[in-house]
Amino acid sequence: MNGVALRCPTCGTTQSHPGECDACSDGEVRYFCSNHDPGRWLDEPVCNGCGARFGDAPRKPPAPTPRATPTRPPSPGAVKPPRTGVRRPPPRAADPADTPAAPSLRDLMAHMAEELERRRYRVEEMPRREPSVEAPRIWLPGMGCFLRLVLFALLLIALVLGGLFMLLGGGF
Repeated sequence: MNGVALRCPTCGTTQSHPGECDACSDGEVRYFCSNHDPGRWLDEPVCNGCGARFGDAPRKPPAPTPRATPTRPPSPGAVKPPRTGVRRPPPRAADPADTPAAPSLRDLMAHMAEELERRRYRVEEMPRREPSVEAPRIWLPGMGCFLRLVLFALLLIALVLGGLFMLLGGGF
């Protein structure tokens, strides 16, 4: 979009009427001319730089002024060869007799089936190895269950003591 528009300085959305921003409601929309790089915030609906007006169709930006390219004098030993007006002829279209025939769908499917059969995973080709990591040893059989039961009992005792303290302790 080019030209002058009403744009919110907070969120950057544009709208067609002045007032509070409809998108973010954080501020009032202001006139913004996008014909410049970077764009310019305006106090009025007309841009003083390019003459664009709010509501008008956007104009083409002014053409940039051509830069003067610095010319270097040719070096004394460098001589350019004269340009000849010879052009290369356009490339010829390929002769249909020279191009190979496209394979049929049946041939393509057969080729794909052969490739799949050749690459198929075979279990009997895999060497079998034993795992190299030993399983962890349990230090006492049945101790895990017993330890959890003891910890649960200690938790219940702590909760009962805490409740009694709260009930009998008053309003510390």
